[in-house]
Amino acid sequence: GHVRDRRHPFIVTPLREVARDKENGLDYLFNLYKQCGEFLIQVQNIAKRRGEKCPTKVTNEVFRYAKKVGASYINRSKMRHYVHCYALYCVDEDVPNELRRAFSERGENVGAWRQACYKPLGAIAARQANWDVDAIFNVHPRLSVRYVPTKLRQLCHA
Repeated sequence: GHVRDRRHPFIVTPLREVARDKENGLDYLFNLYKQCGEFLIQVQNIAKRRGEKCPTKVTNEVFRYAKKVGASYINRSKMRHYVHCYALYCVDEDVPNELRRAFSERGENVGAWRQACYKPLGAIAARQANWDVDAIFNVHPRLSVRYVPTKLRQLCHA
């Protein structure tokens, strides 16, 4: 049988540092989220023209559309796996950038960095919204189109 590669597809890179493959650094990852937002707008425009219901968040429909127009490198599981990291980046760029620098210097993998992004985002939700992480997502224009990850919601409600 085929052995599945379990490595994370991304490399922890400091801000504006290009990873060795150019398409696996964290700036590239965050750019994928911006592209998803643009695909959502395109899907909304198509739905409006057809008189259909418009999605308000990045859904499977948006991922299918992205694949249909040639952006098969954007996939649902990858984008949902790191959404809390992108959320932290959106609400306070300094914190994830400091984490990126520290994790990169120590040579730690992106899985460890991904886990480290939960705590500061939870702290922001506690400080700014009385642990209501949905409120954090809803007021931010780049996050309001995303679903709050279940693990993050559970962390904030615990």
